[in-house]
Amino acid sequence: MSIGATKKRGRLAALTLGVGVAIVVVFALVFSIAFGSRGVAAHASALHNADEAIRAATIARSQSGLATHLSILERDFEFDAGNGIDLSISETKLALRDLAAAIDGMSDATGNVDVRIQSSSATFAATVQGVLDLLEVGDVDGAEVAAVASLDLHFRSVIGLVVVERDHEATQVAAANALMGRIGDMARFLVAFLVPTAAIILYRELSRRQQRQRDLEVRLETEKELNKARDEFVANASHELRTPLTSIFGLAHLLEEDPALQASETAPEMAGMIISETNDLSRMVDDLLTTARLDAGALHYQFENINVLDEAREVVDPMRRSGAQIAVDCQPALVRSDRLRLRQVVRNLISNANKYGGPTVRIVGQVVSGWYEIRVEDDGDGIPEELHDRLFQRFLHQGDLPLVLGSVGLGLSIVRALTEGMGGAVWYERRGGWTSFVVRIPLATTDDRSLYREPGEAAAALAPANARRAFRSVIGR
Repeated sequence: MSIGATKKRGRLAALTLGVGVAIVVVFALVFSIAFGSRGVAAHASALHNADEAIRAATIARSQSGLATHLSILERDFEFDAGNGIDLSISETKLALRDLAAAIDGMSDATGNVDVRIQSSSATFAATVQGVLDLLEVGDVDGAEVAAVASLDLHFRSVIGLVVVERDHEATQVAAANALMGRIGDMARFLVAFLVPTAAIILYRELSRRQQRQRDLEVRLETEKELNKARDEFVANASHELRTPLTSIFGLAHLLEEDPALQASETAPEMAGMIISETNDLSRMVDDLLTTARLDAGALHYQFENINVLDEAREVVDPMRRSGAQIAVDCQPALVRSDRLRLRQVVRNLISNANKYGGPTVRIVGQVVSGWYEIRVEDDGDGIPEELHDRLFQRFLHQGDLPLVLGSVGLGLSIVRALTEGMGGAVWYERRGGWTSFVVRIPLATTDDRSLYREPGEAAAALAPANARRAFRSVIGR
């Protein structure tokens, strides 16, 4: 992994971590605010109920005392105070109900109200109710004794406990409000800090991405220009090489057939070597030209019905004259193909077999399931299994060396491109001690009329003219 990629991943990890921490902090703040709000609400409710309890207890004491006092006045001074007494008793009972509700509310709000408050309020309510009961049955003296003896004592007890609880709840509310204030300050700070920080980080990341995009576009454009220059150089150089190669090839054949040289012991052999090496070099030039046309999309196919056996012999005969031992066992049949492209496919496969395979090379052709299969086989050791998936790629190498010595590494890729361009297929097999490259092409039919295919119609496209064929055409003219 490159240093740039490592830094990029580091920045991305840091950004992700920062965003994660920010999200956690935000959620923590939201949870704290929600929890604090619930706490404030609970303590505020308890505080309100404590105030209500104090108010209700005070009203109950004062109204019960007023009812007792009115009853004493009515008895001693014989005037009618019944309405006032009834009203005071009614107010007292209502206050007792409010007191009970307030105590229950304090318990519900906090869940842990002091049991002494509940006990004391119950005792106070019972004392007040006892006074009211005595007044209702007309026992004014008993009511006065009960009010003087215990009512004030129980009132002060319950009020004292409730006041303590109220002060406690007030303290809790103040503390919760202070905490909420601090959380609010923290939230405002984080918002004021994180939002600009996030905007800056986002802007920097977008700027970096845009810069990387611009750099990639510049590099891509540069790469395109380099590839174009390379292709133009390869095409031009290949064309320039073809002229002297054609001359060397033709002159070597003329020398080989010269009676004066045939009388020499070494001259025919040397002429044969020249022809063989020229064939190899011509094939390499053809491969380079074909690849350049493939990349440019400028390959065309001239389809016709051709005899496979004749074409196989046309390819093999020059190689035999150079000393190669190649057997041909092809079933005669007509196929629909491009003559020059088919020859180039067979020539490349035979050249690979001669240079890389075993001493015995053969071409086997037969009709199989409506197709014609051409098998170029040798009895060598075969191709390592780790290379099988990459056999038909360009510039295939085994370690630091090309798979086929004396090759530019384009032969098999061109074979696949040309075969697929002619509507066929090619694959590798190893069986029975033989290494086989199988080329499958369509058989000719009676309604074949198309003689020309544009490069866009082919699955791939490549094409050089055969050096020897070009030389013969020149000699013929």
